[in-house]
Amino acid sequence: MKDENYISAGVALGGLHNREEIRLLLCMLAHRLAQPLTAAIAEQVFAQEGLANYFEYHAALQELLACGQLACAAEDGGLVLTLREEYIHGAMELAKELPRRVCDRAIHAAERLQEQHRRERENQITVYPTDDGGCYMTFHQGENRDMLMSVTIYLPDKEQAARVRANFLANPGKLYAAVIQALDEK
Repeated sequence: MKDENYISAGVALGGLHNREEIRLLLCMLAHRLAQPLTAAIAEQVFAQEGLANYFEYHAALQELLACGQLACAAEDGGLVLTLREEYIHGAMELAKELPRRVCDRAIHAAERLQEQHRRERENQITVYPTDDGGCYMTFHQGENRDMLMSVTIYLPDKEQAARVRANFLANPGKLYAAVIQALDEK
């Protein structure tokens, strides 16, 4: 018999406490998201939202991979989890028994993380530390021949640099629009 405190460690109120539910939520996420679910994002969703105990989550994932319900393939620099075709109907029917709030939280968190990862891929930030504790940050929007803009600014400390980085990644187009507006005034 498992120690109840062990399985509950790291699980937020309303989270999942048994492996079967965790497996169903993993299958539902792998099938229902518009973008492919990477193993890294799945782990982040469960951890950040407190949906399941870390060890129970990993055990559930390994069981799904071992029995072949989930397929794992390298794609775009990450491992993508896919619910195998023959298990879709059954898994989606069983997933209806999961608490709707947990499913909605998981889907919303996964979509938010996927969007964040997409922004980080499309918008690079290079940091050059300075001797005075500050840094220069260069924001690159686009890649190679599709480069829209590259802007370098000085920031006096790490705290402000962290805030500026987070704000830039939250809305990369805002910087581009502000630069165009400032340069295109009549």
